[in-house]
Amino acid sequence: MWSLSTLFSVLSVVFWVVNAKNIPFAWHARFYRSLVYYLWIHRNPAAIEADVFRTKVWTSRSPAMECDMNGHKSNSTYFSDLDIARTDLMVDVFKKMLLNTKKEKGIWPYLPLGAVVSIFRREIKPYAKYCIKSKIIGWDEKWIFVVSRFELAGSTKACAISISKYVFKLGRQTIAPRDALKECGIWSPEVENKGRDGRKKVEGLMELDQLEDEEF
Repeated sequence: MWSLSTLFSVLSVVFWVVNAKNIPFAWHARFYRSLVYYLWIHRNPAAIEADVFRTKVWTSRSPAMECDMNGHKSNSTYFSDLDIARTDLMVDVFKKMLLNTKKEKGIWPYLPLGAVVSIFRREIKPYAKYCIKSKIIGWDEKWIFVVSRFELAGSTKACAISISKYVFKLGRQTIAPRDALKECGIWSPEVENKGRDGRKKVEGLMELDQLEDEEF
């Protein structure tokens, strides 16, 4: 018969196995996986896909530690998932620009997140399998906009939809999205027009700067 300490150890191992996504540094490992894969392992420019509007799919499950008292995935955990899915998309699309800039300038460009807006539609139950479909929808002179859609496995109905905006930085210098696309060889007048049309779809959703001086 197991001792109390042995039983506790076994239960602890089981707990962390079924919640592996939330163990310390698991987020960091998932986040940096895309950087290592695209910038060091799979860095062949010939393998770069030419479509800037392509969709990237990232799959996961929602363990118990991600669920709230209502028995579904907590709203806050959507954003940690978005970090991983968006990074996988952006590093893949702009791999050539990142590698070329590091080679020519000696430093890596980086892509800080400027804002994110989410709309929640349907719940995700504990341990339910779901995917995040992300794609670039458009850009302006400074910002590039990414739309992400959470869907349950086997369904095309949205559980949540998020719009995020990024800016390209090289030190303190801002790199215009158009220049980044040209560096990757995926810009054209047709691409620019489609990106402008996509930008119109998110107008108003991301213009939150006007609230900075709001009195509370």
